[in-house]
Amino acid sequence: MKRTVLGDRKSAVRRALLHAGRRARPAHLVYLSKVLSYLEAGHWLASEQARPEMVDDEFALFEITRRKVVGLSPLYLEFGVFEGRSMRWWSRNLSEPGAKLVGFDSFEGLPEDWRPGVAAGHFRTDGPPHIDDSRVSFQVGWFEETLRHFTVPEHDQMVLNVDCDLYSSASTVLHWAEPYLRPGTLIYFDEFPDRDHEMKAFYELCARSTLRFKPVAIANGGSNWLFETS
Repeated sequence: MKRTVLGDRKSAVRRALLHAGRRARPAHLVYLSKVLSYLEAGHWLASEQARPEMVDDEFALFEITRRKVVGLSPLYLEFGVFEGRSMRWWSRNLSEPGAKLVGFDSFEGLPEDWRPGVAAGHFRTDGPPHIDDSRVSFQVGWFEETLRHFTVPEHDQMVLNVDCDLYSSASTVLHWAEPYLRPGTLIYFDEFPDRDHEMKAFYELCARSTLRFKPVAIANGGSNWLFETS
């Protein structure tokens, strides 16, 4: 049977891609994966008929998040503290005396390689940052260990800051958090458009959960996303 012209063209394209792949560097593949991740995220927005607000940076996004905190005893949980930049912002700006802010981090860096140039151990620090706020505490260790023994404080609204980078870490956090999600829960992702990591863990949560996740705002050109559950 003669091959069709279309079939010949497809075969030629495949060969060309294989040839290009021989010359590609790991950074090139990461870039292409990022492009595909942003396209998929945009397609998801279209499928949800969502038009989230676009803001400049994560702190503008945090301010939108803060304005949506209506509880008197909010619980802010941050997964991936690093040097405490985000936690300090929330300590200064979440003014409710009954608020509790808990940061989770091993402070030993990433538990595994993330992408070229960001290997296991990256983001390692000397330990929890000093933040002069009695409402702030830290759970030091790997997420799967500290979450197993963590008792959730009483609260009337939850804010999750998922700055995990890795799929394994984000998936661990979202599986743990799932029973505590309620309408009005706010979920922030720091590196959302990564189809192999945070975005993948989020899509899996959407598939499992009966809740809806409304994209409220996006910052830094699409890197940071805020969702509200309903």
